[in-house]
Amino acid sequence: MSQNKKDREKLILKYVVRLFIDTGNPIGSGFISKQLPMDISAATIRNIMSELEEQGYLRHPHTSAGRVPTDKGYRAYVNDMVDLEELSVQEKTILSSAIREITHKISQIAKGVDDVLFFSSKALADISNELGIILSPRFNLCIFEKLNLIPIAVGRILIELSLRSGFVKNVILEVESNLEHGELPKIEQVLNERLSGLTVAEIRKTIADRLKDLSFTDTQRRHFYRVFLSSSDQLFNFDDKNLLTFAGANNILSKPDFSESNDPFAIIRMLEEKSRFVDLLSEQIEGGGVAVTIGGENDIKDMNGCSIVKANYRLGDVTGTVGVIGPKRMPYGKIIPLVRHTANLLDEALNND
Repeated sequence: MSQNKKDREKLILKYVVRLFIDTGNPIGSGFISKQLPMDISAATIRNIMSELEEQGYLRHPHTSAGRVPTDKGYRAYVNDMVDLEELSVQEKTILSSAIREITHKISQIAKGVDDVLFFSSKALADISNELGIILSPRFNLCIFEKLNLIPIAVGRILIELSLRSGFVKNVILEVESNLEHGELPKIEQVLNERLSGLTVAEIRKTIADRLKDLSFTDTQRRHFYRVFLSSSDQLFNFDDKNLLTFAGANNILSKPDFSESNDPFAIIRMLEEKSRFVDLLSEQIEGGGVAVTIGGENDIKDMNGCSIVKANYRLGDVTGTVGVIGPKRMPYGKIIPLVRHTANLLDEALNND
């Protein structure tokens, strides 16, 4: 095949995909001929489209004379043809405001962080007109730095748990009686010696073994260790039900692209169940940057009618994921820079020492 023919095929495929994204209607040769920046006859375009169909880049809906892209066609477009857009000043401002809110509250893991992540995913949804998603960092993989024990009232101790990433969790532990003055720093030292430097996941798995040889004649100290150990699942549970946050469900439910075989409600149900989708989003993106999975490239059948544009952001030594879900007919030229910019903002904000 001559280079000139390859270039023409590439040009025609680019215009079919781009025009189909814009209009949602099957694209005919006559329509393309009016859009091209050069003079190519409708008959020539029609022949090229037939060849692209034979190669698997286009398909021909039986109800229309026009053609639409296949997954292979979308993939070629995203890899080599899409024109990336610059985000507007207003769009960048909306994202920056949401990210600053995350940074302001990032140490408050117990309550409120789900709201913060929701506002960020909502900003993505509002700008993209698709479904905005944020997967929080997997804090169970973080290195545990230290804990501080702070008496706040009779029988109540504030436990401040710090991760090496800079994340802090505060939990109030109820104990039956006050420890004598000077006892808490000693307990704090012992616990830090045993637990510091381990991942949160390692602590959750082995904490009973690591503390089992501690024995004290002092009743109050023995009681504290017993309560601490029995509460360890709660204390070291950093990955909770709010791991995945999404917004913009109405955006995706209103898309005309979804048919009975491509049910948007199935996608929403899957997101609410979370576990399957968390696994899908947690896959590391090689070399950083933005990853796009299209249609059948998604391992989950319910996602075969969708595209996912995602990027990792970093918090210390762990990563989270930010992304957009929409139909395959999404404006990739806008969504890819949007997701990249959001991930970069999170990176800068959450790792700004």
